[in-house]
Amino acid sequence: MFRELLFIHTKLRRDLQRVRQLADDVRAGGPVEPVLAGIRELETNSPLWRLKYGCMYYCRFVHLHHTIEDAALFPMVRKHAPGLNRVIDQLEEDHLVVHHITERIAALAGVLEAEETDARREELVAALGELEDHLLSHLDFEEQSLGPVLSQWHRWPVE
Repeated sequence: MFRELLFIHTKLRRDLQRVRQLADDVRAGGPVEPVLAGIRELETNSPLWRLKYGCMYYCRFVHLHHTIEDAALFPMVRKHAPGLNRVIDQLEEDHLVVHHITERIAALAGVLEAEETDARREELVAALGELEDHLLSHLDFEEQSLGPVLSQWHRWPVE
């Protein structure tokens, strides 16, 4: 179970770095070619479009991952490791904070094309930085806190 959690967290960290780099490249007004080289699978020439949809997809994925943890994993941990209830409370609070940040990112990315100003770019970059800081801290805390319990679970515990 813990390996699965680490696998997903590794992907989240990797993708967050990619989104961060796109945001930095767009903010710096750098050449489009390096941005496009990283996103060849898309059929658009606009790094802003990629930023917009990449952020929205990433934010939805993070929300889905946290929803699954909230609905399936955390209740099982509460039941089979009640000593971690305070940890689970903190993780659930973190999920709400991350959700609010990702909603703000999606909203900012959604209006960036229509309102492409330095101020809008800075708002988006700031929100991405906030997500990076909070989410990386959250992932580390979750892994350290739940790792010992989940490492013992080779399948879901019996109800």
